[in-house]
This record gives sequence, structure tokens and C-alpha cells, in this order.
Amino acid sequence: MKKKAAVISFGWLGDAIACSAAAASLFERGYETTLFMRWPQLKPILDNDPRFVTRHYGRFLTYKIQRPLIRARYDIVVREPKGWAYEEPHTSEIRRIAGCDPVADYSLKLSQKQIAMTKIISPKTRPVIAVARDTYKRAYGRDVDGLVNELSRFADVRWVGLSPEKDSKKGKNVSLVRDASLMYQADLFVGPEGGLLWVAAGLGTQCVYFTEHIVEIAKNLKRGEPCKVVGSKNHFPCSSHIDLPAYCSNDFVVQTILNICSGK
Repeated sequence: MKKKAAVISFGWLGDAIACSAAAASLFERGYETTLFMRWPQLKPILDNDPRFVTRHYGRFLTYKIQRPLIRARYDIVVREPKGWAYEEPHTSEIRRIAGCDPVADYSLKLSQKQIAMTKIISPKTRPVIAVARDTYKRAYGRDVDGLVNELSRFADVRWVGLSPEKDSKKGKNVSLVRDASLMYQADLFVGPEGGLLWVAAGLGTQCVYFTEHIVEIAKNLKRGEPCKVVGSKNHFPCSSHIDLPAYCSNDFVVQTILNICSGK
């Protein structure tokens, strides 16, 4: 009989994706693995990974997860730490906790039916850029509308994510699949560090992301080195993802994206 493992995520969307990396690694070590997480909109995406079973839990199951009962059902129980150490990417840290090789990369999958949920019709001469609405929430003084207007001069800009007026916690019942389908088919994802960045990078889309929020985390954290831990470049060091200098100008952002789109 196969040994059983449980990986339990308590945090945000990105934390759940980080924990899914440990679930996949435990499967590769021979465990029949279950991932427990709080975000129902992520489940249809994680369900595409045959290496583990994903279970969404609410308040009642949260209580049960904390009890010794869950330990009796599994040979190993790996819990997301209450506070990440910020000394290595979260994917590496949770894998290390699970006793697996602390590699940083991870992957997400979409079914063909999910990919087909969004059809992008755009001239081939114009790249498609998926821009996260979270950029408004984490603008840190940036003129987001001005930036989007400049990008729209040479690219087909498509918005993804919740309305900036909506609390992320209230978006649990909003499907993430359509946005994931759009990001998967887009030429580029642009946005701040956050859940959508985790999804876009996991799907293999090139990402250009703002780092102001990471810098702000570092100011208040007083441990580790978030700038060397958080963000797609740290999860995929050999990739083409680009972390923009914190508080850089819109002109710099536009020129960086123009260079990518022109193949420079």
C-alpha cells in the first residue's frame, strides 16, 4: 500500500500554488498526496495535475485540519509555515520542509477545454498583453491608466483579475479559469507580485512584473531577503521573466516591453 501525504496551505493564492509544488514532489517520492487549500477558484486548475488530489476546505475543515485526527490518516503531514522565512523561494522552502529537493520552479496546467474558454482574436502584428487589475491596488504612485494607454499604442491589452474595488477575499467564488486561459494564450503578462503572477508564470507565460510591493514587504519584514525570494525570476532563474526596477518610470516599462515585443 502506498504511503499517504497531506500538504496543507493556510495562506493566499500564491501560497497555495507554492504548496502544490511540495505536493508534486511528494508524489515523485512515491506518496499518494492530497493538497488542502482555501481557494476554490484555484481548484479547477490544480485538478489538472494528476500527481495529487486537491481539496478545498472551509471553516469546518480548518478546525479538523488542526486536530491530531488528520495526522492519523496520513504518513506525513506538511503544513505551510505560519511565517515564511524569506531566505529562499517559498516553493523551495515548502519542499525542504517536506523532505524533498528544494528546487524553486513549479508548473500549472490547463485542460484543452479550459484553454478554449477564451478566444483571442487579434492581428498577428500586435502582441497580446494580459495586464493585472491588481496593478491599480499596488500602483505606489504609478499612473496605471497612462501606462495602459501607452501599451495600447502597439499592443492588444487585455485585463485579468478582480476589479480593483473588490477585496481579494470576496473573489473566492469568481472563476479563475477564464483569466488563466487568457494569460496562457497571451504573449506577455504585466502586473505586480501577487497571485496572478504566480498563475501566469506557472502556465509558462513570460512575465514583466513590478517590484514595488516586494520592496515594501522587505521594509516591514525584518527578516530574510524578499527581493531574492519573491517573484517569478526567483522561481525560474533561467527564464525570460523580467523584474522591473522598483518605482521605475512608465517610459522605462514601455521601452522594456517594446524591446521584448521586437525581439531585442
